[in-house]
Amino acid sequence: MSISLPSPPFRSHESYATSGSAAKVSPRDFQARFLAQPGVARQLGTLFEYLPDTDFFAKDRESRFIAVSRGTLDRIGVRDEEELLGASDESIHPVTVARVIREDDLRVMSTGQPIINKVEALYARTRAKDWFLTTKLPIYDASGAAVGVMGIVRPYFGAPGSAASDLQVQRVVAYVHAHYRDRIPVEDMARLASISERQLNRRFQEIFRMSVQEFIIRTRIQAASDELLGSDKTVAEVAQDNGFYDQSAFTRQFRIHTGETPLAFRKRRRQAS
Repeated sequence: MSISLPSPPFRSHESYATSGSAAKVSPRDFQARFLAQPGVARQLGTLFEYLPDTDFFAKDRESRFIAVSRGTLDRIGVRDEEELLGASDESIHPVTVARVIREDDLRVMSTGQPIINKVEALYARTRAKDWFLTTKLPIYDASGAAVGVMGIVRPYFGAPGSAASDLQVQRVVAYVHAHYRDRIPVEDMARLASISERQLNRRFQEIFRMSVQEFIIRTRIQAASDELLGSDKTVAEVAQDNGFYDQSAFTRQFRIHTGETPLAFRKRRRQAS
């Protein structure tokens, strides 16, 4: 992975004495000289490979990948970074998911405001529990123009801060992950969280930007996606195995959430593998 690190928020000083020399340079020049040495920035970038449960990515202004960490490659089922360089999120995610990611990229680049710990569902090749925290920041060139975005993706284990209400939501999320194949009435989820249905739905809207029922369906869709790619089961069998009562209902929901039919999804992802 080869990246150019952003300038950290060092405190400004008028000059900096280099080791073993009376010469003085500005802190930024001192930093730039070090990073300009061949291979240095690349070596610093390898640090991301050792951050547990943290996937790094960087993209250009067109949202094409210019760097990805090993964890990102493993999550989406790609063996080598070169397979993703120059590719966009549409090569990984369904159209509807890729569109939201692109909108976030554009907003970060146009406003300069980072996105911090956004809870979102990202499609992985072999992971049904697909909720992640995404952080994105703009990448600037020497003139200060935004030329891309960089960020990290971490598994979602509960909202930052872990307030009592978030613990209630986490309890529901864990239950859904364990029982998504079964019929799960929202009133049962509210009872499990010891709050009203209205309160539970409000908490899910705040954290996941969707209702409890939508979360259940999305979890089923992700599990079905993994099964479509990892097995030779028919669409009807996959539908039944993942909580959908018939193939037509499954196909309808799958198209709503991914923008394509189960068969089209299976064909596209297998061809890309």
